Amino acid sequence: MSVNRYRPHLYVIPEDDADRQIADGFVLHPRVAARQVQVVEPAGGWARVLETFNKEYVPLLQQNAYTHVVMLIDFDGKHLGRRANFEAEIPEALRTRVFVIGPRDTPVSLKQSLGRGYEDIGRLLADDCDGDLKETWDHELLRHNEADRLRLLQSVKPFLFD
Repeated sequence: MSVNRYRPHLYVIPEDDADRQIADGFVLHPRVAARQVQVVEPAGGWARVLETFNKEYVPLLQQNAYTHVVMLIDFDGKHLGRRANFEAEIPEALRTRVFVIGPRDTPVSLKQSLGRGYEDIGRLLADDCDGDLKETWDHELLRHNEADRLRLLQSVKPFLFD
């Protein structure tokens, strides 16, 4: 399903299929306005997420102030360095509408630690966002996302949750 580009909307660029399933679970939450978010095909690695962002989504962000982008990546235990790599590539004028989120290690480690499937994890994260909670977001493999989580809530919650 494609988004309505004439209203605020969100694209999610997942690194791999596990990240896509987490994003799909988030979108399947009953209070998420699914028409305002589009999870695109997995990029096939964190470097390809960045490449896809630069080639396809920077122009969209520059052309449409309603566009927001989440790059959903695996930090592979290198969250400080990897986040710095991504932040260096995000044009300054677009930073308020671009977010880098993902498990500190991999979705597999998050799934094992939580004992839940990928889509269930996505729904739990959406529950937290909808209820202004951070039970799941405060998990040791997710809490490094706090700054982007707060910016994301402030920016997209008004149009993403019914």
